[in-house]
Amino acid sequence: MNPVRKTLLQFSLAAALALHGHALRAAGVDAEDQALIDAAGCDEIVKQYRIHVQQEKAVTEEIRRTTKDTVATNVLGAATLATIGIGFFSWDNSVDAEENLAELRVYREAIAAAGRKKNCALPAD
Repeated sequence: MNPVRKTLLQFSLAAALALHGHALRAAGVDAEDQALIDAAGCDEIVKQYRIHVQQEKAVTEEIRRTTKDTVATNVLGAATLATIGIGFFSWDNSVDAEENLAELRVYREAIAAAGRKKNCALPAD
């Protein structure tokens, strides 16, 4: 493969996988992204796999943190409501983060499957 074409392919794979937000469907990996994943070499697959594992951990931790913050806010709100009659409450809405987490998992699994097909040395989670 031409070195310039290989570099462009790796760059486009990295860009496509990095843009995992609302533009990508949570139902699965779309055909274009799957083609990029399948065309990537072991170095790029291992790199992207590590990135996705790190991103999954970060999103999971963010969901936990916001849930804890919401609980603390609501406990404080209930206490102020009981003592002075005015309370404040918060609604834990981590739907977007959970959708992003689901998308990250789908893509990580697709990357891992491609790595296993090519006998790449994927790191342990």
